Amino acid sequence: MLWAASCTCFFRFFCMGELTVSSDSSFDARSNLTFDDLALDRPANPKIVRIHLKQSKTDQFRQGVNIFIGRTGDNLCPVTALLAYLAVRGRGPGPLFRFKDGKVLTRGRFISHIRRALDALGLVSADYAGHSFRVGAATTAAERGIPDSTIKALGRWKSSAFLRYIRTPREHLANWSVTLAQAH
Repeated sequence: MLWAASCTCFFRFFCMGELTVSSDSSFDARSNLTFDDLALDRPANPKIVRIHLKQSKTDQFRQGVNIFIGRTGDNLCPVTALLAYLAVRGRGPGPLFRFKDGKVLTRGRFISHIRRALDALGLVSADYAGHSFRVGAATTAAERGIPDSTIKALGRWKSSAFLRYIRTPREHLANWSVTLAQAH
């Protein structure tokens, strides 16, 4: 479940709060994701998953938006991760992302699990929070040369605010020293 939620967050520039609920008692099927908010492009070997996001910070008029996630064809695939999770979760009412014991995936639980995994990898987990997947996705997209207009569309940004999410690696900035030195 955590892998499916993480892949979904990253590949479609979600904030954790768009996939999770704020507390165990705050789940509301009218605003939070449920199993019924997913659709596959075909029943056998789907290539695309549609997620109907009922509301988000970028949807100020609460009209909802359909978000499409495609297969990547390799080990890091959000469609494969979602389908594997759904095979365990099964159909039925309630929050889309929930633990085997029925507990809801809250934002706090998601961040806690992600930070534990980062600690286990020896990374500084305090540097990661609710927007980390969104930041990471925007940064990775920019590093891969994806056009700004596509980054905006993937992240559902209406303005140039997406630029604040792109982090230029310090190594990349440091490499410009060589270029500047050659200008002499």
